[in-house]
Amino acid sequence: MVRPPGKGDAALLVAGRDQEFHRWLGPGSECPDPTGCIVSERHVVGWVDYDAGRLWLDDGAVNIGYNVFAAHRGHGYATRAVRLLVHQLALHGLARTATVLIHPDNRPSLAVARQAGFKPAGLVDGHPFFARPVPPVSYTDGVVTIRRQQPADVEAEMSAKDAELFRWLSLPGDEARWTAMSPSQRRAQCRRLLLASRAAFGAGPKWAFSVDAGDTPHVGYVECDLASSLVPAGQANISYAAHPAHRGRGHVSRAVRLITRFVADHTGAQEAHILVDADNLASLRVARAVGAAETTRWADESGRVLIRHVLTLTAAD
Repeated sequence: MVRPPGKGDAALLVAGRDQEFHRWLGPGSECPDPTGCIVSERHVVGWVDYDAGRLWLDDGAVNIGYNVFAAHRGHGYATRAVRLLVHQLALHGLARTATVLIHPDNRPSLAVARQAGFKPAGLVDGHPFFARPVPPVSYTDGVVTIRRQQPADVEAEMSAKDAELFRWLSLPGDEARWTAMSPSQRRAQCRRLLLASRAAFGAGPKWAFSVDAGDTPHVGYVECDLASSLVPAGQANISYAAHPAHRGRGHVSRAVRLITRFVADHTGAQEAHILVDADNLASLRVARAVGAAETTRWADESGRVLIRHVLTLTAAD
């Protein structure tokens, strides 16, 4: 994860400097205050930063810098941190283009630029210059749109909770608890969940989207989770549902294709995993419609047979 610097982080960042740091980045500030600290397993392992004050930058462009401590290099932390920073730039509308300027002999940093989706954009003072567009946070194919959830989705969210949704996407007891609630309690619960989803959209590792169909808002939802215990570390688990009045129209399949674009553009995940109960025929049709390949089947503790489908992700050029 990437989080803002906190108390004591400046000393950690200074202590983490080594010969490689000084070779490429110079002496460094005595009191570093980067945009974010890179954190793995609750430990600061480096930093990532951006600024818009470089002479070679066009309007709407920012330059990104990063460093990972020596003991933590080679694990992909810099690449993921850069992608998360670009996601923040997109979320807050801070830039249209992200760039990096790298010494031609700095091979590890050149590799980070390539893996984070940057393309060669010429030379600046003899150093390779790379750029990539800041991607959108809302995606559309002209028929459906996926976008950040909002409290105004609450009425549609309440109407979505039928027996089919509870059967496939809820924990034991959830349906009984929902049935026992008053309408005001249901509305309050849905609103809390929507607000929590919206707040989590910035940091991840889970991103939930509402699915709009034309002028009709929130006809379903789709989400990706990069911290699911059910998929390999760092890859995306994708879940989805169509609301009762909008099932069977292909909206969810379109939404899944769009969220795979989001995952490829905004994260370091290279695979999307879709896990489906073997009896959930509608969900199986979605997995097959988006081109995900079945890889394994297994039974969980309750005896349900689950099918894993995997889709290889490719970021847009």
